[in-house]
Amino acid sequence: MEPARVVLVTNVGQGFGRAVALAYGQSEYDVVCADRDVDLAAKTAAEIEELGGQAIPIQADMATHMDVLAAYHKVFEIFGALGGVVHVSSQVSHTPFENLSEGEFAELVAEDLRSAYLTLKTAARLLGGGWVVIVAPPLGRQPQMAAVAGALSSLVRSFCERYEAPRVNLVVPSRDAADPRHDAALVRSVRFLGSSSALGVSGQEVFVELPPPPRVTETLLPEVRAALDDRVRQDDLEASLYSEAEEQDTADEDEEVEELVLDELEQEPFDDIPARPAIRRHLVDEGESEVEGDLADTPRHRLP
Repeated sequence: MEPARVVLVTNVGQGFGRAVALAYGQSEYDVVCADRDVDLAAKTAAEIEELGGQAIPIQADMATHMDVLAAYHKVFEIFGALGGVVHVSSQVSHTPFENLSEGEFAELVAEDLRSAYLTLKTAARLLGGGWVVIVAPPLGRQPQMAAVAGALSSLVRSFCERYEAPRVNLVVPSRDAADPRHDAALVRSVRFLGSSSALGVSGQEVFVELPPPPRVTETLLPEVRAALDDRVRQDDLEASLYSEAEEQDTADEDEEVEELVLDELEQEPFDDIPARPAIRRHLVDEGESEVEGDLADTPRHRLP
């Protein structure tokens, strides 16, 4: 039996969650967009519908048990079935470990580890068949991120050893989220693990190497880039822009003159221009008589 084409995607407001939700929407899935910020969830759902897909937004804090239960029940209430879940554990900490506060560490564990635990616990009770893909935060250099990564890996592996269904896999990106185009490799991995082609694949940890994200300054106007660059003086920027404008105007004028000359040359009737007698011998080849006649017309001077 083909699984229901209904997918629940969490943390869709931005990053990997948004990219995955848009991909499923374009593939004719019914997408339930869950996020703590319902306005962000509604924005992503609207983007999916603009692309021709079907989506509904719901407010859900995946680190809160009642919100997770409500999200699952809402899907079954509306669609009557749920094919799979993509849970994005998106919290990242770049704080040096020696400066990490207890509150920040507790928030990191709640957003990434507790939310994954609640997602799998509810799936084991309500989902039955189907699949779950957890998108882990990227591996970082700080010990707190290594602790989260290790805990998520052990959680997924132990869950699959205990339960045959749903099948669960973990996807680990090489960097933070950028945009759907640069994060396409991760989206393809998630889509594969949630497809019928991955039946029997469970308990796996998939590392996805993503291309470098685009630099923000590359999309800005030159004057904006200069304003952000302390090495560029505003006077120098204005002078360079004025010089570039002058060069462009000169190039445009030269191009216009060249086009006018070419037009005049094409329209001038070269065939109507009379040939000079001195060179007529090279243009007419009708016998010596005509050539001699031309030469006879040329005045001769006798030497004294």
